Amino acid sequence: MNYKITTLVENCVYGRKLQAEHGLSLYIETAEHKLLFDTGASDLFIRNARLLHIDLREVDYLVLSHGHSDHTGGLRHFLELNTIATVVCKRSIFSPKFKDDRENGIKHTETFDLSRFRFIDQWTELLPGVVLFPSIKIEDKEDTHFERFFVQQDDGNKIPDTFEDELAALVGDESFSVLSACSHRGITNILRTIRNAFPGLPCELLLGGFHIHNAEEQKYHVISDYLRRYMPRQIGVCHCTGVDKYAFFCKDFGDRVFYNHTGRVI
Repeated sequence: MNYKITTLVENCVYGRKLQAEHGLSLYIETAEHKLLFDTGASDLFIRNARLLHIDLREVDYLVLSHGHSDHTGGLRHFLELNTIATVVCKRSIFSPKFKDDRENGIKHTETFDLSRFRFIDQWTELLPGVVLFPSIKIEDKEDTHFERFFVQQDDGNKIPDTFEDELAALVGDESFSVLSACSHRGITNILRTIRNAFPGLPCELLLGGFHIHNAEEQKYHVISDYLRRYMPRQIGVCHCTGVDKYAFFCKDFGDRVFYNHTGRVI
């Protein structure tokens, strides 16, 4: 299965004209379909797409990884631009979210046409070669990233957010790419979930944020120790991984690692 992944928005950018922001949006093309994985924090992903000659009106599916505003902030702009795409996510993505006291969940929910949403709660083959994993079992609690995050319940009380709304994606057939936006439930736990579903299938690419920026070095070693046992052919780190931890990955894994900046095409 041939596919192309273009990063429309990420924290960093290299080259002229394109811009960056704290957020993530990936555009995925297969032979027959076009998908979007998150929308960044604003409408910047749309402006960058135009500069890259990508027509987001042709996107068939928008997959939302979780409900934080740096991944869903462009949602209303996308729905205004694109009138055909189905939005795929978990229903719990609409729960109000906070980092400490700052609200950082999905905004403008009252404007959404929910008939355009498809809610999933078990692993789903969205398209041939595109599988979504909305249920990520936590086997290693050390590789979780819940600190300072809260979610508001229906009764108005806030509780620690364990990111029940998070999902990851697999793209490929004979080998696959794993796409994860923030990996709050842990990139090693995400990889275990996918390996359990598709045992023996080689991982061509691991791409996304691992949420270890500003984390203690031990958080990095939990991930790196796992990757030494199960190493994808390439690792593209970005967004909430942090450029400091990117340097750690480069030191330990050499040219198998790259930084997935705004505008990068894979």
